[in-house]
Amino acid sequence: MSAETHDAVHRHEAPTSFIRKYIFSLDHKVIGIQYIILALTAVVVGVTMSVLMRLNLSWPGTSWSILGTLFPTGAPGGIMNPEFYLSLVTMHGTIMVFFVLTTAPQGGFGNYFLPIQIGAEDMAFPFLNMMSFWVTLVGFIVILAAIFVEGNTTIATSALGAWLGGGSGSTVGPIGGWTGYAPLSAVGVAAGPGQGAGMNLWIVSIAIFCIGSLLGRSTSLLRCSTCVRAA
Repeated sequence: MSAETHDAVHRHEAPTSFIRKYIFSLDHKVIGIQYIILALTAVVVGVTMSVLMRLNLSWPGTSWSILGTLFPTGAPGGIMNPEFYLSLVTMHGTIMVFFVLTTAPQGGFGNYFLPIQIGAEDMAFPFLNMMSFWVTLVGFIVILAAIFVEGNTTIATSALGAWLGGGSGSTVGPIGGWTGYAPLSAVGVAAGPGQGAGMNLWIVSIAIFCIGSLLGRSTSLLRCSTCVRAA
């Protein structure tokens, strides 16, 4: 009886629109696929940064015109400077660990397969489960913005702002390393360009990611504990 009551409380109606079915979905399978797509996008970004790092190691001092266009301070004249290389290391490590190696297995495969494995219709709180994905997506967007800042300037005065006709085009990104260990990550702009707003956006992104992860994991644990009690 308790299991039936619980299922009745947490059962949600079938979606009636495209947005409700595929964008803001409450279905654990759709949310799992959304997480996997996010992780694959993060893989592409992370691998691209890894390739740029390897190119600089293989041909140091080589001018890559596209880098000079996108990051005029980090790669003046298309030649990557040491600070921008450290920024790529920081961003690559953070994105691969948090938004790929954590997001894909826990958010993607966990959402898709966990209810099926325990014989449940969905997660315990489908709305919180949906919110976990969108909060994680916001965290990913914030960390991408981190590489388009230098010191205390914002993305509005970065390469994107310069391309649109304003701003100084100053871009380096956080250079504190993907572990964020002090003192390099704590001394701010004194450590180098990007350690002001860049590091702030980096840590804000991690905080947002943790909130999204807590939302997702709580629905999984509550779903499992409910099925154990019902059994």
